[in-house]
Amino acid sequence: MNKCTFISKRYLKGKKSCLAGSHWLSLIGIIIGVSSLLVILSVMNGMRNVVIQRILASSPEIELRLHAEDDFLSVTQTLDSLAFVKYINPVYEEEFVILNRNETILTKLTGIDLENFKKHNSLLNIFNSNPNSEQVGLISGNNRSDFFIEKSGAFIGYQLSREYGLNIGDRITVLSLNKYEFSSLGKIPLTANFVVQGIYSNQIPELEMNIVYVADTKLQEIANSKLKANKIEIYSDNFFNANNYKKVIQALFPDNNVSSWSDKNTNLYNAQNLEKGVMTFVLSLIIILSSFNLTGSFLKKVSNKKLEIGILSTIGYTKREIRNIFFYQGLLLSFIGVALGVLLAIILLQVQLNYNVVKIPDSGFSNIFPTLPISIQYSDFIIIPILTFIFSILSSIIPVYRVNKLNPIELIRSKH
Repeated sequence: MNKCTFISKRYLKGKKSCLAGSHWLSLIGIIIGVSSLLVILSVMNGMRNVVIQRILASSPEIELRLHAEDDFLSVTQTLDSLAFVKYINPVYEEEFVILNRNETILTKLTGIDLENFKKHNSLLNIFNSNPNSEQVGLISGNNRSDFFIEKSGAFIGYQLSREYGLNIGDRITVLSLNKYEFSSLGKIPLTANFVVQGIYSNQIPELEMNIVYVADTKLQEIANSKLKANKIEIYSDNFFNANNYKKVIQALFPDNNVSSWSDKNTNLYNAQNLEKGVMTFVLSLIIILSSFNLTGSFLKKVSNKKLEIGILSTIGYTKREIRNIFFYQGLLLSFIGVALGVLLAIILLQVQLNYNVVKIPDSGFSNIFPTLPISIQYSDFIIIPILTFIFSILSSIIPVYRVNKLNPIELIRSKH
């Protein structure tokens, strides 16, 4: 063992413990700071992923709005030629009012090709009888295409069904807000009847209230529209790059409105990013304070070991070797603190992933997060420990270089 390393380990020990009391405070601070930061980041990542998955279950990654004069075939061919586009889904969408008993419900009818929709979206393709589970899908009903087209089927959200007492088999009448037909009585809003074919849950109550899926051909018919679609939903190879892909599509179609999933949910997305940033900053203060405590601990150690430093100098230790003695102490404490902090974080996260110990109490969030979501990103477990380790090492440099200012002869004389 290197002589400097040996002395470093001896200096770390306390009289009644394997570690001096001041070093315990620094070590515990580093462990708590690292583990807390990693756990919170994993929770925030999990929450973000859950929200994104719920949003994408009912809304596309990128949306291109079409004009009446647009060449539909040319637009779709251009989009298909883009390397990052996995598939496109032409959709016809109109705002309607549902007449239900004595109530009127403002909603958005989305016309889809059911077979094509089921190939690319699990919302109407997976059956899940528990609306409070984390999985999206149909709660009740069926997803038969023949019923959907021939019987004018409609898929409504769980919140809409619960709020207004709509069940499978109920007939609903919809009334257009901006399309009319002329009669002897004047302009009459276009109306149509649908049958509730299925009730879906995507764990986003707002979307469950506002989106009703019907056959695109039926919607075009009642809206008296010649357009095959008034928007195109675009799904890419990476939804986190949706904003970059949006810019590429916007450049190809400068006269059309192009939006991404984050544009439609800007407040929610920004709020989550802000919350993650604030939590990261607050928990980083624990690590910073622990590092300052480490600095104070080593300054005290240097002051208490003046006689030993003087003796080591007189028997041939260079100032560099003496500096290394204290530097190795900081190195060892930092390594132990970071390693134990990472280990503690892994244990806590694995317990939550495997046993769901922390559950969300009944509230507005329990529909979205029944249990505390966890998403472990390996980059966090690399960057955070490295930065903590570097910061802790830097905090020990000040007391280490204070050794240069000490005169060994004066140190020995001052003790006698």
